[in-house]
Amino acid sequence: MKSRISNIIKLLLSVGLGVGLVWWFIHQMTPEQRTETIHAFSRANYFWLLMPMMFGFLSNFLRAQRWRLLLRPLGYNPSYLNTFLSVMVMFFANLFIPRLGEVMRCTILAKYEHVPVEKSIGTMVVERVVDLITILLLLGFLMLMEYDRLLGYFTENVVNKQDAQEANPWLSFGLPLLILVGIAAVGFYFVKKHGWQHLKETVGLRLKGLWDGVKSIRYLRNFGQFVFLTITMWLTYFLMIYLGFRALPETSDLSLMAALACLIFGGFAMVATPGGIGAYPLAIRAVLLLYGIAEVYGGALGTMIWGIQTAGVFLGGILSFMLLALLNQKKNVQPENSHVG
Repeated sequence: MKSRISNIIKLLLSVGLGVGLVWWFIHQMTPEQRTETIHAFSRANYFWLLMPMMFGFLSNFLRAQRWRLLLRPLGYNPSYLNTFLSVMVMFFANLFIPRLGEVMRCTILAKYEHVPVEKSIGTMVVERVVDLITILLLLGFLMLMEYDRLLGYFTENVVNKQDAQEANPWLSFGLPLLILVGIAAVGFYFVKKHGWQHLKETVGLRLKGLWDGVKSIRYLRNFGQFVFLTITMWLTYFLMIYLGFRALPETSDLSLMAALACLIFGGFAMVATPGGIGAYPLAIRAVLLLYGIAEVYGGALGTMIWGIQTAGVFLGGILSFMLLALLNQKKNVQPENSHVG
């Protein structure tokens, strides 16, 4: 019951943030900008807007195969279809509660392929670390290639606002202290409720399963394939943005670097709110402003790309739930059958 209430609170907070951003995004527009935004939607080339959806599905195919490579050293070889459908469900669930999908895809494999949750979560941690390293490398490359442009923006929007932050020490010291106090209070509550020894044993068991999953990357039999899948997957993410530029005449001539910048900062926005609601269009608008695109067109394009991606994730998630139930209803797989022989 408490877990359900906690999930509801998280959902309300995250969705509230997203809806608040949407409200601010709309109401800060002038009447002329709203009219121009509607006009941009009416004259967009929706063929190019379907490309992000198609490449989004392709990226999930690649992610599913990459996950299977990480599970094999642990002695599990889940079916490709169940793995792919669980990945689709992951992105669907993340539309509502951030990070819920990661747990759901692991529980799906536990149910249909008998892969222990803690071990599949460990491999998921490997995936996230690899993706984080990838996006940091891309960010470093972007900063190297677009140094002057990004430095100008940083100077104008961060350095010049430093005086205001110094005048308000709460931003520098009070908020981090409040976060630390909150973490300490949560830890104290669990120790008091369950006892230190029980908590230590439970955490130790979970960490061991996680570590087994993390170590799986050391024993990959197809490391080259893993790298290839990672590069190809991120290339599909890049093409989702770059081809989407062609939906509007005002953005059709944007450079590869502009697409890379949208990929990176749009990616950060996607984890700020469920499915990037509100945050993603704002991030795309801010990035494209650096490349000379008026706010109205940058915001419109960001909204279009976000909308078509979200529609694909929503439809794909619903279909995946149905297919998982349908394809596995007569399946009678014993745990040992899921292991690599």
